[in-house]
Amino acid sequence: MVENGVVKDIKENQDVNIPANGYVINLTGSEEYLARVFEVGKTVEYRIVYTDADGNKVDWSDVVEAVGAGPTLVRNGEINVDPAGEGFTEAKILSLSFARSAIGVTHQGDILLVTVPNATVYQLAQIMKQLGAYNAMNLDGGASSGLYFKGKYLTTPGRNLSNALIFYK
Repeated sequence: MVENGVVKDIKENQDVNIPANGYVINLTGSEEYLARVFEVGKTVEYRIVYTDADGNKVDWSDVVEAVGAGPTLVRNGEINVDPAGEGFTEAKILSLSFARSAIGVTHQGDILLVTVPNATVYQLAQIMKQLGAYNAMNLDGGASSGLYFKGKYLTTPGRNLSNALIFYK
C-alpha cells in the first residue's frame, strides 16, 4: 500500500483498503517476484504513458473510466489474435476452450456484447468477426461470463460477480 508516495504496508493474500492519498500495487502470478523491490518506508512513484500500436503518445487526460481486457480478437476489421505477443502465458488463454465473454464495436459504432459457452480465443475472434465486429477484445471468461439483458440472464455466471460492465440509457 502506497500513501503520499511512500510504501506504508505490505500484505500478502489479504484484502486491503486503498489509501485516500495513494494506491495499492497488486502483484500476482508471474509478477509476484517484483514484490521484493518494495520495502515499508521506501519512496516510490509511477507514471503512466499511453501509446498507440505505433508507439505514438495518446492523450487520455479526459478518460474517467477504463476497462483492461485482452487479448485482442479483431482489429480494423481483421482477425488479429496474438495472446502470447500481448503477454498472456496461461493455457486458458493460449489454447484451451472455456466459456468466454467479448466486447466489440462495428464499423458503424454499434456495441457488441457476446458470451459463448465454450470456445478458444481464436474461435471467439471468428465469432466476433462474423457478427460484424470492426474491433473486439476478449473479456474475463469461465465462471465470470455472464450476460444480463432486459431483466434476465441470457448467460448466467457460474459465481457471484464483483464487477460488471453496464450499459443503460
